[in-house]
Amino acid sequence: MIEFLQRAQNADGGWGYKLGGMSFVEPTAAVLLALSSDAQNAAAVQRARGALRQWQRADGGWGIARSDTESGWMTAWAVWALAASDADAAQRGAQWLLENSGIRVTDTAQAQSARTILKINAAITGWAWQPGDAAWVFPTALTLLALTAMQTRDHARVQEGILYLLDRAIPDSGWNIGNPFMVTSNLPPTVENTALALIALRRLNVENEITQRARDWLAQESFTPTAFEWAWRAWYWKTITAPLERARAALQTLQRADGSLDGNPLTTALALMGTRAP
Repeated sequence: MIEFLQRAQNADGGWGYKLGGMSFVEPTAAVLLALSSDAQNAAAVQRARGALRQWQRADGGWGIARSDTESGWMTAWAVWALAASDADAAQRGAQWLLENSGIRVTDTAQAQSARTILKINAAITGWAWQPGDAAWVFPTALTLLALTAMQTRDHARVQEGILYLLDRAIPDSGWNIGNPFMVTSNLPPTVENTALALIALRRLNVENEITQRARDWLAQESFTPTAFEWAWRAWYWKTITAPLERARAALQTLQRADGSLDGNPLTTALALMGTRAP
């Protein structure tokens, strides 16, 4: 996996979602996190850090790529990836995250309607994909991880983000992309959102019946056995020091001859973070 990621690095220091694809902030940050612990990757890591610094926008945030004209959710990836090495850039990004949030419902009647129809507390918000949008599980969990990496744990927005994730949990399982309920029934959980929410809550020392039910759901066998989903499950299991034999075996079976998972640097980085020795 490491050799594939080294080969997949673009001339600008970043990574795309496929070999030779244009660089984006998400895969660049994820690969940076995956490679940073090994001295043998020092040159690639240094180039990636330089790329992220160059792509930071004047307002402190990051778009999806260097050419993006608006900061958004990938700011969290960049902050997390740079937190240990570039305090100035990461702090500016963290400040952007703290100053932005998803839509919050303040009208009492609308809030009650959301509680009745969607079974959520719409007065609680997390983070959106883009400024001015509704909050979603993935950017909220990712932002909590980024802010935790910056040692920002007690801020009111962090505490609200925790409440948002707990409020949006599906009652008997994990997390979907946002609301847990739609029209007549609970929505099904997804591996990606459930794993990331669990990782974020664990980093913030939140363990309760909600996280236990999600953890139990993630451990079951009935899911789509893709490399992407196995990588997310492995990453969470590693954080709780759960046995990784199932995940390692599955990912080894799915690994391509070039060392990648799905030919995708992001999926490969997630798999590497989830399965390598601490």
